[in-house]
Amino acid sequence: MKRTLTSIALIAVLAAFMLCGYFVSPIFVDMLILLFLAGATFEMRKCLKDSGYDMYIAPAVIMLIFTYPVFYLMQHYIGDSAGLQGILIVLLVSIAVCIAIFTFRPLMKKKQGGEKADSDDVAPAEVAVGSEPISAEQCCKSENATEKKSINSLFANVFLIAYPMIFMTVAWVVGYKYSALFAVLYAIVVPIIGSDMFAFFAGSLIGGKKLCPSISPKKTVAGAVGGLVGGAAVSVVFWAIFEYVGSIAPEFTAQIGYIPFISHSDVGWMWKSALIYLAIGIICGAVSEVGDLCASGIKRALGIKDYGKIFPGHGGFMDRIDSVMYCLVVLLVAFTCIYGS
Repeated sequence: MKRTLTSIALIAVLAAFMLCGYFVSPIFVDMLILLFLAGATFEMRKCLKDSGYDMYIAPAVIMLIFTYPVFYLMQHYIGDSAGLQGILIVLLVSIAVCIAIFTFRPLMKKKQGGEKADSDDVAPAEVAVGSEPISAEQCCKSENATEKKSINSLFANVFLIAYPMIFMTVAWVVGYKYSALFAVLYAIVVPIIGSDMFAFFAGSLIGGKKLCPSISPKKTVAGAVGGLVGGAAVSVVFWAIFEYVGSIAPEFTAQIGYIPFISHSDVGWMWKSALIYLAIGIICGAVSEVGDLCASGIKRALGIKDYGKIFPGHGGFMDRIDSVMYCLVVLLVAFTCIYGS
């Protein structure tokens, strides 16, 4: 019951943002993306920090504050491809800040704690804790362990920038380059309602052989097949709405900026576009399963069950968008191939 009520609330929020994006401004869709990006970043950062990594504040803050404004301004005032370059600029700045913090933080800590005596001036037998002396070799091992932990923390911070932050910025790219309402809605509905829901019901009803028990014990092969079918089925529904209905009421697709996959003046456009939608749906269904398994693998490595608890019965932001992020990459590739730019 709790899971169902949460699902209804999430659908209502999604519908509200999408309707505002259609009737008011596409910026509402951008804000929905930013909301989930911020929530997912906070959750992932907290999980990494709780696992013992030294998580820096500045790089994540830079990405959250500057990515969308830089993307938006460059997209509108310089050119269509400039928005992607804007994201790349903020990304590189954030990674550079990560490396700078990793490099200079130990020096700052040493300066704040006062200069320590050079270890070369102290004989190994004179360095001791309590009554037991510590050898030079033991000191070296301790320093190496500290440096290893520090470099692992650097990698963890760069990982946070990539996952989920860079993955989610793809939503802005496909939204502005093609159609925000269509692309974002497709990237959400096909993997979550199509793949995840069909996989859940197929796995619950049929059961059978486990898909990957070492990563996710509950997932079954039947559920994976159901996810593929669900992704394809929901994708065909999108075809019916945006292609078929769009050919009857072109003002609808024009309002949201949707461009048909195949020109409606071409012979056989209906079945050709349907096949493209079917293929994208199947691929999204497959990568949704991969994205979900990858998220489960990360949770298992960090020793957690859910990334967060903000959505009762569903976990956190990351638990909701793990498959969406992978589907966004599929759409970026598919749209680039379909539209040729």
